[in-house]
Amino acid sequence: MRTLIVQLPTDMPHPAMAYPHAVVGDEPMAQDFKWQWAASSVLPQPASPAETVALVPASAMSWHRVELPAGLHKQPARWLAALQGVLEDRLLDEPSQLHLALQPDWHNAARPWVAVCNRTWLSAHLQVLEQAGVQVHRIVPELAPPSDTAPTRITALGEADNAWLWVSHAERGVWGQAFNGKTPHLAALGLTDAERALAVVQAEPGVVQALTDRLDLPARLITPGQLGLDAIGSDWDLAQFELRANTQTRRLKQLQRGLDNVWRSPAWRPFRWGLLLLVATQLAGLNVWAWKTRADWQAQQQGWGQILRDSFPQTQVVVDAPLQMAQQVERLRQSSGQLSAGDLEALLAALGQALPADLTAPRQWTYQTGQLRVEDFKLSASQQQNLQQSLSPLGYQWRADGNAWVMRANTPTEAKP
Repeated sequence: MRTLIVQLPTDMPHPAMAYPHAVVGDEPMAQDFKWQWAASSVLPQPASPAETVALVPASAMSWHRVELPAGLHKQPARWLAALQGVLEDRLLDEPSQLHLALQPDWHNAARPWVAVCNRTWLSAHLQVLEQAGVQVHRIVPELAPPSDTAPTRITALGEADNAWLWVSHAERGVWGQAFNGKTPHLAALGLTDAERALAVVQAEPGVVQALTDRLDLPARLITPGQLGLDAIGSDWDLAQFELRANTQTRRLKQLQRGLDNVWRSPAWRPFRWGLLLLVATQLAGLNVWAWKTRADWQAQQQGWGQILRDSFPQTQVVVDAPLQMAQQVERLRQSSGQLSAGDLEALLAALGQALPADLTAPRQWTYQTGQLRVEDFKLSASQQQNLQQSLSPLGYQWRADGNAWVMRANTPTEAKP
């Protein structure tokens, strides 16, 4: 799935503002990442399926670790008020004027991180993008605090004469300072010697040499787009509370991202091959099973047809062997003068056998070929059920037909079409 990354400028939006942006493909590479600038009205629209991510600069955010009341995750209506109350004494502005966002899976953290930025500024940029037809699906921070077990990270961004050093600390969050010829040492960053010794240092090409020369600090080279790729690959989403996007759309996009990752990522290639092999095996097994079932059914039909021809050689065409055999047997019984199950004597005998002793036999009945119709015969629900249960083992049906009852033998009397 292609992704449009739009970095939000730190200024309030105005008509002449250009937005840094980049479009990355299914498997983005840092060396292929390239920032471009364009007004909101001419931002590219990547081919669907696509996701648009708004990138919040590190300089526009502050980070705070908080302790929240137990069980708060079960009361979504209280989340924002609880955060505003906890952070009220730590923020320079009123919490109601700021946008707050909790870290992913915050209810499983003892002291979760809260990201803070200016709500008016963020809402204004999102509105400009929406008016330009750019639907933002996620809002992510450019830099975020690392996990508790990750080392401190120092990142140098910009050019040698106008650069910034950013520190991502597991306990203290993210902060930065300007880096130029007047910056003599890293002590101003507030890190201990041990933290500086263990820190991971990285820098963009325009500042890596200056960082090494002036501070005697070897740094790993990163491309200008590396932070953007790292940001969209994180689980962060600042679109919370009043900025929450449409829930259904967001969930569908997240599901789409997951399925697309499974379908395209090289790491999932063995799984895809295994799934394809499993589906192919199942299809082959179903075909074999269907062929075997059909062959057994055809063999059974042929066996019944052969029995019918052997028993009744005059049969020319076999349509339904069991039914035709029953009809032939019925004809033999009739020609020999034997009673069949549908004759009047057999019907009356079966009914007399099934009637309970305390139930008077019907006096008004009509015989038609193969069935006995009983009129004016009152039965309770339990008597009707008992009579049906008594006649069924004898090979007869007993059912209501309007105000009358019909008794009929189960043996077939006519061929199926």
